[in-house]
Amino acid sequence: MIGRNTEAGKKLLTYAERIERLMDDIDGLKEDLKSVKVEAKNEGFNVQALSRLVSIRRTKGRADREAELLNDLVLYAYATGTPLDVAFQGDAPPADAAARAHAEREDPSDMAAEAE
Repeated sequence: MIGRNTEAGKKLLTYAERIERLMDDIDGLKEDLKSVKVEAKNEGFNVQALSRLVSIRRTKGRADREAELLNDLVLYAYATGTPLDVAFQGDAPPADAAARAHAEREDPSDMAAEAE
């Protein structure tokens, strides 16, 4: 039961106070951002273009990190021989995944010869 002077009530109050502080911080940061934009406008800069530039810079940073992670994944897959279309849990792939990976590396012309 949540009520006054209970452990759950105290925790709930603590969370509420933390959220209030964070909301106050956010409001303060919004005011700071508004001030910086007014300052830039007073200096003669286009605030919309500046906001777009910041958006592009932020997106580019995320895109660069994502591209680096994907590159690392491809290099790891190549080095270990793990096919990228196989997802498995644990330390080792299931036996059927290894068999499929081996079959994918075989020459398709050999399979055509076997079919005849």
